[in-house]
Order: sequence, then C-alpha cells, then structure tokens
Amino acid sequence: MENLIRQPKIKVFINGKNVTRELSDFILEVVYTDSIEEKAKDELQLTLSNLDRRFLKDWAIEENSRIDASIIADGQVFRLGTFYVGDSFTLREKGSVLTISATSQSYEDLKAFKVVRNESYENITLKDLVLQIISKCSKKSFVDAPEIPLTRIDIVNETYEQFLKRLARDYNCKFFIRAGTVVFARNLPTREWDITPYLVNDDIRFKPKKEAVKVVLMEYYKPGSKETLVYREENPEVKGGKTIKLYGIAHNLKEAQEKVKAVIKKSKSELKAEATFTIYGQPVNAGDYIVLPEELYGFIAGKYQAIKVVHSISKENGWRTKITVRKGG
Repeated sequence: MENLIRQPKIKVFINGKNVTRELSDFILEVVYTDSIEEKAKDELQLTLSNLDRRFLKDWAIEENSRIDASIIADGQVFRLGTFYVGDSFTLREKGSVLTISATSQSYEDLKAFKVVRNESYENITLKDLVLQIISKCSKKSFVDAPEIPLTRIDIVNETYEQFLKRLARDYNCKFFIRAGTVVFARNLPTREWDITPYLVNDDIRFKPKKEAVKVVLMEYYKPGSKETLVYREENPEVKGGKTIKLYGIAHNLKEAQEKVKAVIKKSKSELKAEATFTIYGQPVNAGDYIVLPEELYGFIAGKYQAIKVVHSISKENGWRTKITVRKGG
C-alpha cells in the first residue's frame, strides 16, 4: 500500500482530451495547492521536461486552456479538479524545463469577480445576497450561509471578490474557490484524519500570544427607530483582556450578534497553535481536521483544522502532502 501511495499515477485532460499517455514520460512534478484561507483559490502547477523543446512548438496548452487532473493511488481516484491556465509559463535550464500554472477560476469568471462596482441591496438575507452575487460570476457554487436579515448593505468601489471576502469575515464564514466551484459557507463538509501512520516530519510552533479580547461591542438600530443600542458579548474563555468596539452600526440586533461572534471566534484562533506536517500522500482537503494523539503530542494533542494543503507528486519523492493546520478556537 505504501508504494502505491508514494508513487501514484497522474491522469490529465486538456480541453477535454485525455493527454495522460502523451505527458506521462515528461511530467517532472505536479503540485496542487488547496486552501481555505483568505484570498484562496486552488492552484495547479505542472512541471514538464522540455529537453527537445516540444512544448514550445505547436501544443494544446495556451492561455485559458482547461486542465482536469486526478491522482490515482491504491485503487482510488482523488480528483484535484478543473483548472484554467493563466499567463504564467516559467522556463528554466535554457528552456529544458517548463512549468505551467493554473487556477481553479476561469478567465471569464475571474474577470466578472474583478470588476469594481457600486451597488445597494435592501431587505435581503445574507444567504440570498451571496447567491445573487455568485450567480452573476460563476455557474458552480456551494453556499451554506446563515439566513441573517440585512436591512441594507452597500458595495462601494469594491469588486465582488472583495465584497464576498468582507461578508465572510464579518459573518464568520469561509469564501474560496475549489475545483471551479465558488464556496461560501460557515460549515464545510469535512473528515477527520489520524496522520501519524503516514508522518514524514512535523513542525509545531506557537504564535506569539496577542492581547486577548475579552469584550466586543457593536451598535445597532432599535427596531423602527433611528435610536441606537449597544450589543455586548464577553469571551468566557478569557479571564482578562481588552474591550473592542466594532466600526459602523448594524441594522438590527441579529446582524450585530453575528458580527460580534465572528470577531470573538477569530480572536480565539489568533491565540492558538499553528503547525505544518508532511506526510506520505493522502487525499486530505483543506478544511479537514487533523487529530494529534495524546501519547505522541502530550498537551498540544487535539483536533486541528487544515487551512492549507499542498500535494506534491514527483518521480524523485513520490506523493507528499504538506498540511498547514490551526487549532480551532
């Protein structure tokens, strides 16, 4: 089983055509990056041997070409997704090595997300707003946002991408693009992994501890009035810390509660550990949870969320998976 995992097969389609056989002898490395951090888009890098310069002549790949890639190991297929080639082509060693970079967002979708806009929305829920925005830019989406009523919200000199990132930050959700699908969700489909049987090395460190947030305040409008009230929430896990007041005025109590809870949750994660692990290749996705057993890791044992996963497949090292994790708040 270990040999199959270390040396998987790579299946590649370009613009719908299976080119696995044509490329297999020339693939030096495939690197797939999956992330749920802010600004996250899945990325695929394909590095090819180009000694005879064949890939600088007539070839199927050009800007905005579609690449579909999968890893086949131990009889299982791990689909990496659909990627679109940008304008990033890197040559090394006098043109004998070619690296092609692609992201999980097509040029057309990317263009729609990047246009600066000025729009207003009234009397709409957060979920319906997100669905409306994404439907203008992408055919594929996964939305699991709470039904928070929004009296009014404005897009002022922002792109849809910037606006969705702001909404995700304010309402404790994740926004990223995976396998051509735009994801905006509070809860992600996840799995739990005990990675210790596959461990190659680990690097666990604690971030410098910031001043803890004890209390978060936010103003909101009293129903049917221009008068404002203040919503206050404490972090029960913090004995002593600072009080912060959020900028702006929420349209209603529920909106204020959601924004305050998002800030408290973020402040908790900022005080927790981060670590990286390299394991023999496994189909781990960003968002999955990594379980560290107490018998090996003592007081830092527990469940950590993978925020970034980099799969690297090469003839020299086989399939390795590097996981960056953060302890949940």
